[in-house]
Amino acid sequence: MACEGIDYFPLRCVLDEKFELLEAEYGIKGFAVVVKLFQRIYREHGYYCEWNDDIALLFARQCCLSDNGVNGNSAVLGAAGKPTAPGKAKNLIDCIVAASIRRGIFDRRLYEDCSILTSRGIQRNFLNIVRNRKRVEVKREYLLLSDAEIKGNVVITSSSYVRKDDSDVSSKQSKVNESKEKNNNTMCKAEAFALFERLWALYPCKKGKGKVADTQKMKLLKVGYEEMARAVERYKKYVDGIDYLHYQNGSTFFNSGYVDYLDGNYSPDKKPLRQQGQFHQFMQQDYNFEQLEKEILSN
Repeated sequence: MACEGIDYFPLRCVLDEKFELLEAEYGIKGFAVVVKLFQRIYREHGYYCEWNDDIALLFARQCCLSDNGVNGNSAVLGAAGKPTAPGKAKNLIDCIVAASIRRGIFDRRLYEDCSILTSRGIQRNFLNIVRNRKRVEVKREYLLLSDAEIKGNVVITSSSYVRKDDSDVSSKQSKVNESKEKNNNTMCKAEAFALFERLWALYPCKKGKGKVADTQKMKLLKVGYEEMARAVERYKKYVDGIDYLHYQNGSTFFNSGYVDYLDGNYSPDKKPLRQQGQFHQFMQQDYNFEQLEKEILSN
């Protein structure tokens, strides 16, 4: 099984007000617990970790914070930030997690819907650290980032269920997911078409636009505008530097020709694998046809 998590993560020397408020509320223990949760997230899946009552109980024991109640108060908040039912007092870990969710350190919606802890910052850090991996799988249901923030090596998958209260939400949730998937596909197509129009405007040889299929435009969307724009500029520089070469039709470039000019494949000293046609691979030469004719007749 491929490694999902990472061995390290960045932690700023100066944190924002959310962490200061958490530490003001729970002291250094609040800060320490959040850092331990970050370690769990980055170590396990890299961009999220599952969180439920059993996991919280074991986590509290590991952190030696399994005492019930906080500062002797009997009205203790549960993991969703609401007072717990009588007889179900939560430990300090639950209260710190609840405060972290309340203050936006972790995303409330994904905790309530999917029973996971994550955030935009966590996901952004993870994808930046694993940018050199060949393939990184992330679940669409857990993503908080925009398409522009997603790296080219990221493969988005979809779960058949959503975790909630340690059970699989079956048929009703499946229908909801299916509806969301359709909406996401529609939005992705619109973004892919808009991206292609921007890239087409950059390319010098505007021929064959209709030959670029919708599925190919979706592939270009996964690469992203910035990397594709760099690929176009690299190709233009390559062609402009050799007199006998001509630009490929736009359809040829955006269907396959761009691949050699992507960040992971391009090298200034490396000759691209895909040329502009067999004829153009040979340099044109000036011949003295009159002299050639004399030599042929003299033989």
